[in-house]
Amino acid sequence: MTELAVPLDAVAARRLPRRLPHWMTRWGIQTAVVVLLLLIWQLSSGWLIDPLYVSSPVAVVQRLVQLIQTGILLPNTWVTFGQALVGFVVGAITGIIIGNVMGVMKVFGLVAAPFVTFFYTLPRIAIAPLFVIWLGVGYSFKATFVAFVVVFIFITPTYAGLRDLDWDMVHGIHVLGGRRWTIIRMAILPQEVLWITTTIKLAFPTAVATDIVAEFVASNQGLGYLMNAAAGTLDTASLLAEVLFISIIVTGVLGLVSLAERRWFRWRVET
Repeated sequence: MTELAVPLDAVAARRLPRRLPHWMTRWGIQTAVVVLLLLIWQLSSGWLIDPLYVSSPVAVVQRLVQLIQTGILLPNTWVTFGQALVGFVVGAITGIIIGNVMGVMKVFGLVAAPFVTFFYTLPRIAIAPLFVIWLGVGYSFKATFVAFVVVFIFITPTYAGLRDLDWDMVHGIHVLGGRRWTIIRMAILPQEVLWITTTIKLAFPTAVATDIVAEFVASNQGLGYLMNAAAGTLDTASLLAEVLFISIIVTGVLGLVSLAERRWFRWRVET
């Protein structure tokens, strides 16, 4: 009697259950956690906790839809994120330039580092009124205030990235005939892009939060103004809806940054 030869891999494949892809397992767990938390929140609101303090997920979503339909939310969103984006770009570019200068000019870096730390640790809400006195309550106040906060977030990582640079590689490229652009492209830029993209994930939410703080201090438009008005009238549904809307936008922006980072470092081996 002739036996058919069956590959061992095929037999093992039939015996072992198929496993879901890693990303499906992760997303499934995350979705289950979110659904469970929302369910607990919905059931607790009005039963264990007064809705005046936490509202409910259904009421928050309904209020968010109302704010969008009435045309109140989107114009103020453009104001807040426009100011935050301008301040973020100006602060990022300035911080990267200063950080590079500190990294290249070592004496300047050693002298300037304590001042950078001092200004970075200043309480933002305390110095916001000073910017109101200097610049008024208009657009320039918020954008400048955001830039002032963001610039110090970018200086330290950029300076640290250049300080930890593999200078042997730089000298080797120079000895082999590489010009300045070759050194920047092959040695400096990959190192700095890693630090900068990581810093963006920290600095952009900080820029938005800083602009909202500035709108709390003095403003008649923007999401911070709407949130301040909702808090003053104990409208927790509107307040949570605006917070949710901000978080969705910021999370989307950070997702795009992560996607760009993965494409830039596609040559890196994931461990």
